[in-house]
Amino acid sequence: MTPTEPGTIPAPSTAAQASLYQQLGSHLAVLKLHDAAEHLPAVLDAAHTQGLSLTAALERLLAIEVDATEARRLAGRLRFASLPTPATLADFDYDAAPGVDPALINELATGRYLQQATNVLLIGPPGVGKTHCETRFGGPLVLSVPE
Repeated sequence: MTPTEPGTIPAPSTAAQASLYQQLGSHLAVLKLHDAAEHLPAVLDAAHTQGLSLTAALERLLAIEVDATEARRLAGRLRFASLPTPATLADFDYDAAPGVDPALINELATGRYLQQATNVLLIGPPGVGKTHCETRFGGPLVLSVPE
């Protein structure tokens, strides 16, 4: 490689290296590893400047793709759950729903009923906090349940 200024991506020094770089980008695109392809220059630059091994550089590149894939899956699961608002149990307002037992909500939030294949039914008249409860423990469960 030719010397470059710090923080810049080293240019391929030969036509063969440029061709390999183009092939690598093309392979990533064909495999639909778009985030890896997008971060390829930065990872190669880091590998060059930090003296990373080929294995370490490849692990960094694939870790970027894995993180992006997991983020897309999570976003899809949250969309599919159709929760009215993103919220957590920390946001739960027990004063707004005085008939709600905090211990019961915390138990439901553990998700144990999913492991036991038990249904949960929230019933009551309008305005008592059914949706409030559901959104608070439903969102975290969407994040924690394995696919």
